[in-house]
Amino acid sequence: HGTHVSGTIGAVGNNSNQVTGVNWVSSLLGCKFLNGAGSGQLSDAVECIDYIVATKAAGSADIRVSSNSWGGGGQSNALLDAIQAGSDAGILFVIAAGNSGIDNNCLPAAGFPASENVDTIISVAATTQTDGLAGFSQFGSSTVDIGAPGTAILSTWTGGGTNSIQGTSMATPHVAGVAALVAGANPSLSIDQVRQIVLCTGDDVASVETVTT
Repeated sequence: HGTHVSGTIGAVGNNSNQVTGVNWVSSLLGCKFLNGAGSGQLSDAVECIDYIVATKAAGSADIRVSSNSWGGGGQSNALLDAIQAGSDAGILFVIAAGNSGIDNNCLPAAGFPASENVDTIISVAATTQTDGLAGFSQFGSSTVDIGAPGTAILSTWTGGGTNSIQGTSMATPHVAGVAALVAGANPSLSIDQVRQIVLCTGDDVASVETVTT
């Protein structure tokens, strides 16, 4: 899962390996808190976010965008505090809306933390190859911000080679890659400006815009 989303963000191009990332001159820092079955604790997610904030504060890496292909587990003030600390440090959080096909407006806990009204979060739904909302994708007119390709996504895979899978997890790194491109093109932009550029320059798609902000 992590290898797949990383490839969508930053797989190197022009090397005959089938996959090119959205921003294939980027540098990636991974922080794992889920096990092989995709389960984990929100306290460990907090620790991951604290780690990337500390890494940036130490000057070890200029982290501008955090791509988060995970969610659920109920709402947590500690996690929101960690995200706010990351935002204060100049990190934009791009987060998957979820794969249960429900309205996050009605059940925000099911889409947490993507469904939170934080101005440095971009919540991402999944779209199909024909620009429709994917049937599995969670949505919400006030809790989801944008849609991105999330079905039949070919990317890098653990152990080498590639694999094609689907999910809002696959949509999220497309948006994170775009945000990294924007931030890299003009390093003087604030993360709020990067967020607004990403959200305001996407295509208006009627079938999606009615269920996202």
